[in-house]
Amino acid sequence: MIKKSKITNWKLLEVLENIKIINNDSGKYFNLIAKKFDIPLTNFSGVDREKTHIDWSKMANYNKFFSGGEDELENIIAFKNSRLAKKENLVMLYGYDEPTVLIPADLFISDWEDFMASTQWETIIFSEDFELIMEVSRDYNLHSNFKIR
Repeated sequence: MIKKSKITNWKLLEVLENIKIINNDSGKYFNLIAKKFDIPLTNFSGVDREKTHIDWSKMANYNKFFSGGEDELENIIAFKNSRLAKKENLVMLYGYDEPTVLIPADLFISDWEDFMASTQWETIIFSEDFELIMEVSRDYNLHSNFKIR
C-alpha cells in the first residue's frame, strides 16, 4: 500500500489527515470494480475530451450536466440536495499509477471543484457502497447514475 508520505497530488496533500488510501493504482482498481459490479465500459483510451470510460448509454440511469464555469456554489447546493449527501464516504480514483482514496462525502461536496481540478477533470467517483457513480470527462461534464442537477 502506498504510504501517505509518497503522495504528491496537491489536493490530497491538503486533506491528507481526512483521507484513507485504499489502493495504489486507480486504473487497476477501477477495472476490478467495473467487473465486480458489471459496469459497462467503453474502449476509450485517447484524448477526446468528451469521451468517458463508463458506457453511460448502457446504464439504467443516466444524468449529465456541465460542471465548469461560474456555477461552483450552485453545484455545491445541488450536491447537498442530491443522494450523494446521504453517503458517509466516497471512493475517488486519481488515475493510472495514482491512488484510490476514501474521502468523507461532506468534504468532497464542500470542495468538489478542487477535488475535480486535482484530477485534471478526469475521474470516477463511487459512493462507498458503490450504489452511486459519477464520472467527470475532460470537457467538464459530470455524468452520473443519479440526479444532481
